[in-house]
Amino acid sequence: MRFSRKLYISPSLDKKCGKVKWKLRTGRPQPAIYVIALARNNDLLEIYHSAMLRQKYYKKKENAPYIVGIAVGYGGAVDLVMEIIQDVLRETGAYDVKAHFAK
Repeated sequence: MRFSRKLYISPSLDKKCGKVKWKLRTGRPQPAIYVIALARNNDLLEIYHSAMLRQKYYKKKENAPYIVGIAVGYGGAVDLVMEIIQDVLRETGAYDVKAHFAK
């Protein structure tokens, strides 16, 4: 599992970010946590529940998602996706999220 250096985090997770990332890496259950990752296809971003990342498919290095955001609840994840896209549009003038996080 790879995390972006420009990781977006829900405000309620500011102090717990390290612990949440550790739990995601080690597969500990976190029922309220959702992650935002770069899409593998032509879409911009994908939202995953943290339990999905416990599957064997995502444990393989080539299938590991590139996580750009961590949120509490699905609604928080949608809000974070909107914030990410607005920031990318403001900084680059386009919706090229993958290029923005590749820097």
